[in-house]
Parts: sequence; C-alpha cells; structure tokens
Amino acid sequence: MAKKQKRHPQQRPHNQQAELTDAKNNGLNVKEILNADALGKLKQLEKEIKEQNERQAREAAEQKRREQEERERNKSFGELLAEYDKKGGGKYS
Repeated sequence: MAKKQKRHPQQRPHNQQAELTDAKNNGLNVKEILNADALGKLKQLEKEIKEQNERQAREAAEQKRREQEERERNKSFGELLAEYDKKGGGKYS
C-alpha cells in the first residue's frame, strides 16, 4: 500500500486569513462587497439627480407663475374688458 501524502494548505499571512474568515462568516465575498459599495454610490447619485429635477421643476413653475402675473399687470383696459365679457360676467349677459 502506498502511503498517503499529507497536503498542507498554503500558508497565508494572518491578516488575509482573518479577512477571508470574516467574509465567509458574513456570506460576502470581495465582489459582493464592491458591488454593495457601487450600489450605494449609484443610489446616492440617483437621489441627487431626483432632487435636482424636483428643484428645476419648482423653479420652472415659479417662473411660469411670475410671467403670468406680469402679463396680468400689463394688460390694457381693452384686453381686461374683453376677458370680462368672455367670462360672461357682463352686466347684461
């Protein structure tokens, strides 16, 4: 019978061995950890873009409101009278 040779696993430095043990205990590997980090960055970027879009929408609505007020202030008497008649608010309508 041939003797079985004992295989010794390669010796790793203590820090790497501890990191691998922690990763195995957590069920994560380096690829998953990096993906989680990248995912976090993407979610933060998405949040920032969403806030920027909301801010731009508010600014556009405010600008439109200001322009409408400016048009109302600049209407002539004839335009105001015509608008009043269109609404049916005339005295004899």
